[in-house]
Amino acid sequence: MKQFNYLSFAMMAAGMVVSCTPVQEEESTPVAITINVAERGADVSPSMYGVFFEEINHAGDGGLYAELVQNRSFEECEMPEGYYVENGRLKPAPVPNHETGRVNENANFHWNNEPVRAWSLKPNDESVATMRLTKDKPMFETAPNNLEVNIINAKKPVQLINEGYWGMNIEKGKLYALRIILRTNEDYEGNITAKLISKKGKVIGETGLIIRKTGEWEDELKVIEPTESDNEAQLVLEFDAPGKVWLDYVSLFPPTFYERYNGMREDVARYLAALKPAFFRWPGGCVVEGISLANRFEWKKTLGDPASRPGEYSTWGYRCSYGMGYHEVLQYCEDIKTDMMFVCNVGMGCQYRMGDACTEEEIDIYLDDCMDAIEYALGDVNTEWGLQRAKNGHTDPFPLKYVEIGNENWGTEYDKRFDIFYKAIKEKYPELILIYNDMTGLKNEDRAIEKTDMIDPHWYVTPEFFYNNTTLFDNKVRGKWDVYVGEYACNQGVGGGNMNAALAEAAFISGMERNSDLVKMTSYAPLFENVNNREWSTNLIWIDTDQVMGRSSYHVQKMYSRNRPTYNVGSSTYIIASDSIEEASQETPQKFLATGYDEKKGEVIIKFVNASDKAQTVDFTLEGVTNVLPEGKTITLKANSLEEENSMEEPKKIYPQNELFTEFGKTFAYKFPKYSFTILRVKVEK
Repeated sequence: MKQFNYLSFAMMAAGMVVSCTPVQEEESTPVAITINVAERGADVSPSMYGVFFEEINHAGDGGLYAELVQNRSFEECEMPEGYYVENGRLKPAPVPNHETGRVNENANFHWNNEPVRAWSLKPNDESVATMRLTKDKPMFETAPNNLEVNIINAKKPVQLINEGYWGMNIEKGKLYALRIILRTNEDYEGNITAKLISKKGKVIGETGLIIRKTGEWEDELKVIEPTESDNEAQLVLEFDAPGKVWLDYVSLFPPTFYERYNGMREDVARYLAALKPAFFRWPGGCVVEGISLANRFEWKKTLGDPASRPGEYSTWGYRCSYGMGYHEVLQYCEDIKTDMMFVCNVGMGCQYRMGDACTEEEIDIYLDDCMDAIEYALGDVNTEWGLQRAKNGHTDPFPLKYVEIGNENWGTEYDKRFDIFYKAIKEKYPELILIYNDMTGLKNEDRAIEKTDMIDPHWYVTPEFFYNNTTLFDNKVRGKWDVYVGEYACNQGVGGGNMNAALAEAAFISGMERNSDLVKMTSYAPLFENVNNREWSTNLIWIDTDQVMGRSSYHVQKMYSRNRPTYNVGSSTYIIASDSIEEASQETPQKFLATGYDEKKGEVIIKFVNASDKAQTVDFTLEGVTNVLPEGKTITLKANSLEEENSMEEPKKIYPQNELFTEFGKTFAYKFPKYSFTILRVKVEK
């Protein structure tokens, strides 16, 4: 029985009228802005918007990299040289800081204390079966660990389960590539079956393995075609007889981006490619230096058979498998038509953590390593590393264009090493653009180095900092070097990354784009997070087993990248003044303008940030044009409040809306919504 609505009845009886008319948005006083299209400003570099990748938050393993099995080589318990576990935490080797000479005795890091990370036996009963890590008869000396499974009682089949990265996304109709390297005792008389098990325990795919009982390693490839889909599935190896089995490597791949062997997860790779990045910076980030030099990222160990790669404990609290290696990243750059930036180590550990440095005599080891990396990407097949690239399946050079010398290093020792690297690299590869770490945030105009092509300042700040510093680059020195803002983000007081952060970044980018005669490259950081492992509070793209989602900041990046003008054009204002004394008293501006011209499309591009709680009407006048077509496009990213965020449950809560606008002219008015970032594309004749 339908419930009687007494409130509606009472209102009608009283003669009240219930209005459904939406509440009008409060508006600020209209402002007038003149844009002189004939007044040409700085060219906007084609390299302006790129991406920065680092293995943090499971960005690669469990993220962009398509591998579904966690701890596939059983190397997770390996520690960097000299490291040890104390009270459940990883302690670095006691190396002295190169500046102070002191050891950071308090340094300690997350350590997973599971006996065999991500693997479990069912039933969990030692009278039925046991497992242990061994280094007996390793298939690869570079990855020596293997798992011994001893089946004692097989009245019921024993299952060895891999949980994946918080589950595995298995989709009906797709083919999954299974690779297992195993050996068995001669007395093992049973079968081994690989199964995909749903969250509810149902078998949704399986294949039998061939048991040769030679006592030698067998490398087996199988294909599993699941009969159902499940985004929290697990991989199970089932044993139905007593005996011992050793596993060296267990890998499961879905179809990959561009169908590349050992490649990228298709949906994540496409989502990143949608940004149309001009460059891809790799491998970091702090992993380049390591907590100390003992666990720095080593690119040469990322080459070759994935089963032979040792991996390394990541600076961010887990082991990086090295599966998504140098070759795979270079291949991905080629696939999405972007340039590569390689970041090399200069023989210094992380200065925020241990701060060790190699001796002066050892610097050449690190320089040679960098030169080899360049040669691998660019060298002729007659060179040592160019030949190695060809053997790995790529005869032609890869698109390496930039080398950043060190990561977040500073001080006298770094400057000395930078000069050594710069001179050696430029001598052999004059075409490469080389980058210096600037940890002062552009505060030091006089640097104790001989020369650099670019400097790289970083900003992780509050929204207020970016709102207040859109003019930061206006009066910086020109001519000495260009600027690459390699890491920047609003990550303080913005939750997981709300609209306030996105609008503040949009405002700051407007200042970088306007000063593009100086700022030639930018990249937001960090790029990815697996939502189950957030080591860093705010990241651009979120990943789960079956989903990939962009924060509002992702859409800001995409809007700027896909609406990059050829050059800036003149405007009467860039920061919009408040329309009342009360608002003007606020220390932080809230409305910003950027204007440019797209030569290819013949369009004026107007970008407007409105971080205020009122709509803003702007009366535009376009000068320096002979005609303006009335029909054009608008792209609007808006929210109901500055605190709103996207989520896995509502991935498009804040999402760009493309609309047709038919009232452009030499003079026209446009109302920009509150809490919005808007792009207008106006077709003109000059």
